[in-house]
Amino acid sequence: MVDTLIKDERVTTAEQLQGQPHAKILTLAEIMPFLASPDSGKPLRLQEAQPGLTDSEHNYPIVDGTPVLYPACISEAFLGRGLQLKYYDDSKLQYFLLSQIKQRGEINAASTNVHYQRHLFRMRDFLKDCRGTVLDVGCDNVQISASLFNKNCSYIGLDPLHSSKSDFRIIGVGELLPICDESIDNVVFSTSLDHILDYHQALEEAQRVLKPGGYIYLSTLIWTASASLLDDLVHFHHFREYEILGALNGMHIEQVRHYQYKDDQHRYGLYISASKQ
Repeated sequence: MVDTLIKDERVTTAEQLQGQPHAKILTLAEIMPFLASPDSGKPLRLQEAQPGLTDSEHNYPIVDGTPVLYPACISEAFLGRGLQLKYYDDSKLQYFLLSQIKQRGEINAASTNVHYQRHLFRMRDFLKDCRGTVLDVGCDNVQISASLFNKNCSYIGLDPLHSSKSDFRIIGVGELLPICDESIDNVVFSTSLDHILDYHQALEEAQRVLKPGGYIYLSTLIWTASASLLDDLVHFHHFREYEILGALNGMHIEQVRHYQYKDDQHRYGLYISASKQ
């Protein structure tokens, strides 16, 4: 257990955040130089005959202006009714079936939730020195999430779930980022890492797409007791702090903050930044 936890009960609402100067949300045309196939790693280009992207070997649809950059083997299933609930001989299909099951529940707190509003305040403050391009893995509401970053940032949201909202995002997964090597200044996991089954792979992918000297910013809950997942419908992990630090091996830890959470004795909030050497 951490000896001292910060007790900071200040809050900010989503509306207040969006009223401040914040990051520019990049368009599809602006992010094309960053995009790479999640299957081959090759750069993507727009298809000529239909709305979509291609690496000449694999094709990826654009739905309602949103590029769907799942691995090609599962993109059709995820755009339809999802993978069928059955045993698969293909390891990727097995993996994404597990992720699909976890994503069926309600995974986000309401915007009126005081603990969510405390997180918004803490995250905005933690990110105040962030500069350059940002890839936000598990972005959820793009307008709110982009408002966590200052006006010196250019924002790319990535989420496994399609949104009916008009805000631009990439549909993809943290384990197979559809982004070119060493092209991004910052990768952010804002309470999203515990929703990713292979979080080691997601953090390795983050390091791959980061420029040298780039930053990972991560916030998550850390559990010290009562950490069983047997009653958890939406998370793959109840992290211990050593698991996060171990997964960031090879990165230089720049800043760590520990916050009280709901006055709980068995968990706390961890906010950590690390740079790529």
